[in-house]
Amino acid sequence: MLDFPIGELITPEEQVAVARAVAIMASRDNQVSDSERHFVEELMGQMMLLPEERDQVRKEFSDPADLNAVAHEVKHREARIFLYYQAVCAAMADNKLVEGELEALLELSKVFQFDPEIAKRFIRWVQDSLELRERGQQVLVEM
Repeated sequence: MLDFPIGELITPEEQVAVARAVAIMASRDNQVSDSERHFVEELMGQMMLLPEERDQVRKEFSDPADLNAVAHEVKHREARIFLYYQAVCAAMADNKLVEGELEALLELSKVFQFDPEIAKRFIRWVQDSLELRERGQQVLVEM
C-alpha cells in the first residue's frame, strides 16, 4: 500500500482529478459494483473533498469523461504515481481486472509517460499486494 501525504503534495484541483480518474476507471467495464463505489467514496474521504467536488466525482459513474483528458490535469509526479496506484486498486475493487480496465491502465501509463514494461510490473505488484492482504485477512479469520 502506498502512503502518500497526498493533501500536502498536490493541489486541490489535482485531488479532484485523481478522484474523477479513479471513478472513471471503476466505470470502464460499464458496471460499477458496490465495492468500486465504496472504494471511490473512501478515497474522497481520505482526500477530504468538499461535497460539490464529491458530486462531480460521482457523476463520472454514470457519465464518465475521457480518462486521458482528466489524467492530463494531474501534473505532479507523486500525484501521478498515487493516481496510478489508486486506479489499479479501483480496477481490482471487484477482485478482477477485466480487459477494458487493463487497456485503460495501459493508456493511463502512456499519458503519464511511464515505461510500459514498468507499468505492467507495477500493476502486477499491486495485484499481488491485494491478493496477499486478502490471504492474510483470511488467515486471521481462521485463527
